Amino acid sequence: MNNALDKGDVMKTFEGKERRQHPRVKLRIEVSYQKVDSYLHRFTENISEGGCFIETNEVLPPRTEVPLEFSFPNHPKPLVITGEVVWVVEGTHSGMGIQYKEISQDAQKVLREIIQSLMKGDKNP
Repeated sequence: MNNALDKGDVMKTFEGKERRQHPRVKLRIEVSYQKVDSYLHRFTENISEGGCFIETNEVLPPRTEVPLEFSFPNHPKPLVITGEVVWVVEGTHSGMGIQYKEISQDAQKVLREIIQSLMKGDKNP
């Protein structure tokens, strides 16, 4: 079952020409976020400079602002980014599409370097 902002948003997201501004790369890394009174640790399926998809059964409603912490293996501190849930998928492949809303220049630089490294085929970003 797909839940999105509204039917028009689903159509914009899934039909026609790719609308993302940034290329996504497959990357399974730990990401932490808060849902009501619990702090969850899940994994990304893919990531870009503008957003990510988080695999989780504990989806948040669209338009929910969510602070995220990404743990990259070769970086000593997690990247802290505020995102917004823009769409959710519930069922056999549950998760949330997140668009970044607040990201520091330092975090953006690190994220860009990691994504470019992965696009070049490096195995350890």
